[in-house]
Amino acid sequence: MDNVIYLEPDEEITSVIDKLKKSKSPIVGIVAPRNAVLLQSVVNLKLLKKQASSLKKDISLVTADRIGQNLALRTGL
Repeated sequence: MDNVIYLEPDEEITSVIDKLKKSKSPIVGIVAPRNAVLLQSVVNLKLLKKQASSLKKDISLVTADRIGQNLALRTGL
């Protein structure tokens, strides 16, 4: 992984997308802690996936949050 973005638990989707846009790397890892706001909504994950696709970035989501893992799988992350 060329670039890793570490998220705060209360970080909103807009902030995550801004960080993704600022990344110059085509491959980005996103590390989200348990109970992160990003992982609480399928809509957030779909927005993240759509934005990554439009930026032509390959993203991987790393988290120990089981619910977040399941939602990420359902959205194709």
